Amino acid sequence: MKVKKYIYKIYNSNIINSFTSSICGTLASVFFKKASDLSFLKNNFDVINEDFIIQILLRIIYFFLFFFFNILMIKYYLLLMRHYSAFFSTVLNFSFNFLLSAMFGIIFFNEKRNFFWLVGLTLIISGLVLIMKDTEYEEKKDI
Repeated sequence: MKVKKYIYKIYNSNIINSFTSSICGTLASVFFKKASDLSFLKNNFDVINEDFIIQILLRIIYFFLFFFFNILMIKYYLLLMRHYSAFFSTVLNFSFNFLLSAMFGIIFFNEKRNFFWLVGLTLIISGLVLIMKDTEYEEKKDI
């Protein structure tokens, strides 16, 4: 019963818009990184064959996906800004984007994280908690 109430509270708090915006922004950056990878040109620069054409077509698809996810990111970010201040929306979106870009970097590009990244993550989460507590206090104060 508590889980249902918690899910309903999250759904009504419009944080889903921030999470969706961050996922779209992170996917946009992943697709741009894939689209801008021209390492396949080193081996096949002088020969145009089937693999070369497939690689070019993949880069074009990645580029269009980059634009598509950027448009979705902006849409959900603007929906979030309808309900929260620009400052709170930006901090929330940045926090989710930071976490998701780290996860996607590990998944798609085998990137490694070090101690300083964990320190930064801790600072971001601490700041987000403080800002959310202040927002709750301001909402109660207005009522």
